[in-house]
Amino acid sequence: MAPLARFHCPEVSAPGEKLVLEGEELHHLRNVLRLRRGDHLALFDGRGRGFQASLLSIDAKQAVLLVGAEESTPPESALELHLAMALAKGDKLDLVIQKGTELGVFAFHPLVSARADLKLDPARAETRAARWQRVALEACKQSGRARIPEILPPADLDRFLETDLPEERIVLDPSGDLLSSLPPRPEPGPVVVAIGPEGGWEPDELIRLCAHQFAVLRLGPRILRAETAAFVAACVWQLRNGDLAR
Repeated sequence: MAPLARFHCPEVSAPGEKLVLEGEELHHLRNVLRLRRGDHLALFDGRGRGFQASLLSIDAKQAVLLVGAEESTPPESALELHLAMALAKGDKLDLVIQKGTELGVFAFHPLVSARADLKLDPARAETRAARWQRVALEACKQSGRARIPEILPPADLDRFLETDLPEERIVLDPSGDLLSSLPPRPEPGPVVVAIGPEGGWEPDELIRLCAHQFAVLRLGPRILRAETAAFVAACVWQLRNGDLAR
């Protein structure tokens, strides 16, 4: 049986209630998927809960839904993985957010690093942030997640280091020790992994990261592109401590 089409509905809270879909979600339901009265679908609130639902009625302005049973085991990762990545031109960060969301990343921290090949003024930053949110939302629908990962505003390294970060802190750099040298934690907890730009971290950036208890590691013998390193890092930590190991 094909998976049910999924729709973001922040208001959904309990079986038996009737809800209305409008705007972009209505457009997707009515004009893209062409669902009809009586069809079944799935709803998620974006905070971790998902529900089955059925379509009671639909017209050009709204769709009325009847909420059914709650999903018993939403496919959220047990690992709270924070992925910090330097800003990059083009759609590289879009791709990282899309694939990272599919892999269960908990939060994304865009970084303004010294060698980053993209600088954002406030207006462009707002536009990019809206696009990243759409990318994450669509990836949640595709992957079956019920929680939309948090995407923080772009921050420079100092502001990033002042935030409340997980205790386990990793920065990826070719100068670091191999990942295999990292001892397993008896009680895996949240982790943040920082990935630099294509040109690499400045030496003083690595010094500041290490001063804030970041361990410097490399993923293997080859130099990876920044977006490739992000995918590999998400897979590796999910395999070590997350749901890929279940």
